[in-house]
Amino acid sequence: KQTRQYFDMMMEQTKRMQLLIEDLLTLSQLEAGKSAPDEEDIDVDNLLNVVVSEAKGLSKGKHQIHLDAQADLNIKASRKELHSAFSNLVSNAIRYTPEGGDIFVSWQAHNQEAVFSVRDTGIGIEPEHINRLTERFYRVDRSRSRETGGTGLGLSIVKHILSRHQARLEIHSEFGKGSTFSAVFPKARIIS
Repeated sequence: KQTRQYFDMMMEQTKRMQLLIEDLLTLSQLEAGKSAPDEEDIDVDNLLNVVVSEAKGLSKGKHQIHLDAQADLNIKASRKELHSAFSNLVSNAIRYTPEGGDIFVSWQAHNQEAVFSVRDTGIGIEPEHINRLTERFYRVDRSRSRETGGTGLGLSIVKHILSRHQARLEIHSEFGKGSTFSAVFPKARIIS
């Protein structure tokens, strides 16, 4: 029985290292990326259904995940990079929202921009940490990093992807009440 326990721990650590290496490779490719991303017209509603479906698998029924997407709002972007950015934001919401919490995924036009946002009823973030969240490996609470299973690179990856799409990341949070992470795409990206 003890051998099995050690084996499971080794598998868990191997999986963690694999995720870290994959994230580091993604980040270094984004940082080195002199060329613009391969862009196409993205059916964002369709992409978000995939992202939410993956999120439900990650949550394993522990959260209510709601999707409100404006069906006719599409943008020109790299599907692979958009998928990565949106998935990172949704999986963070799942990781930092206690069981029974709600996660609201939204895609709407606002002030002539296209806004993807993830709002959660999680633990929230104290104001002094917000500006540093996109730094590599930055942790608000180091004691939580092991239990949440993240690599500490997700928001760095999101920031790079958004900047390659002339978009910005906005973060609003209230400690103890939850957070909203929004990716705001410029009007020029919207397919009319």
